[in-house]
Formats: sequence, C-alpha cells, structure tokens
Amino acid sequence: MSARSPHPGNIYARELENVAALKAAYPHQFPQPSWAYSWPDGWHRLVAQACAGLAHHRPDAHWLQIKEKFGGLRLYHLGGPLRLDLQSRQGVQCLAAGSDGGPVKRTDLNELIAALEATSRETCARCGGLHGAGRLVNFTGWWLTACEICEPLINTYRALPPEAR
Repeated sequence: MSARSPHPGNIYARELENVAALKAAYPHQFPQPSWAYSWPDGWHRLVAQACAGLAHHRPDAHWLQIKEKFGGLRLYHLGGPLRLDLQSRQGVQCLAAGSDGGPVKRTDLNELIAALEATSRETCARCGGLHGAGRLVNFTGWWLTACEICEPLINTYRALPPEAR
C-alpha cells in the first residue's frame, strides 16, 4: 500500500522532515521533545536562518520552543526575553522583558529573531512567498499569514474532517 500524498493545503506536510533536517545540522539546539518544535513549511528558511544566528551569536544556547502563534513565527531560546502576547481589537501586542525583568537588551541575536518574526508576518506559511507576499488571514478563529493563492488551499484543508487530513 502506498503512502497518501499530503493535501496541498496542509502547511505542516513537511514538518517532520524540516525538524529532522535542522536537528541534524544543529543537534545541540533541539534538546526538547519534538512537540516543542512545529513551524509551517513556508517558514522553514526563516527557522534555518534563526538556527544559524543562534549558532553564531549564542553557540551555548538552544531552542525552548519554535511555533506559529497569532499568525506569525515565535522563536524562544534559552536566555532570551520573557514574552507575553495579548490579543485585542487593535491586533496582537507582544510585550517583552529581559530575563532579568528589565528592558530587552539590544543584541544582534534579539534583533535577528525580531526581524525573522516580523518577516514571517509577511511570508505565506504555506509557500514561503513563492506566490507573493502573505497577509494576516482569519481562518475562523485561527490567524495565519497566507498569500492569495494559498489561502483557499488552506481553507479547503481545514474544512476536511480530522480523519481525512
């Protein structure tokens, strides 16, 4: 029996391969259980850039969690800022404090991570920008960045019953 091809709207179709590739390249950066690392396929190059940045700026640090949250990429590393996300009518506000409770220190790594997270909010989570810029889309309560081409594919996938995904 052959394996079924992933649905074209599944933004996590290559999740296991993507995590495995970065674990192989940066084994010390991924000590947490696999469930702590889950990002959409279209953002894989952004996560790879973050791993290279972490290796360069903080070779002793590792990722605590990598995920999609409120339509954007979230990268949490050991020694990184403490963060609180608040959702309001004006959108999502991200508050951050240094690990000592004071202001977040301006470091090359913190600036790289902030830039990559900002880029994710303009990069389609499915195609990575192959079809054009992404925009924040509300998929019935789940916010995600998607381009005009990928948005209907993601909607179709989300409409499938869980057992058909």
